[in-house]
Parts: sequence; structure tokens; C-alpha cells
Amino acid sequence: METNQVKLLASLAKKIKSERKERAKVIASLQSAKILTKNENFTGHYSHLKKVVNVSAS
Repeated sequence: METNQVKLLASLAKKIKSERKERAKVIASLQSAKILTKNENFTGHYSHLKKVVNVSAS
């Protein structure tokens, strides 16, 4: 990967990290990626994440 590409990706990551995220949009994104079910439980491959993530928190 070229140095310029790395800089652009780092800049994009900083921007995304600093943006305020709405809970509903985050849940919808995780559901579309098949990480969460419609009941907001982790799917089989991601069940280990419930040890470190509190999905029900506002």
C-alpha cells in the first residue's frame, strides 16, 4: 500500500471515529452485517463479543 493511501485511510478512520453515532443506525448496521439478530443478540460466529459489549446500553 502506498504511503499516500495509508495517510488517507488513517484520516478517514479518525473522521469516522470522531463522528457521533445514533444507536439505531449502529444496531441496523450490525444487523445488516449479520453480527446481530433482529432481537439484538449476537449471531453464532460473534457470540464471544457479548463478553465485552453491552448492546442494550443507550
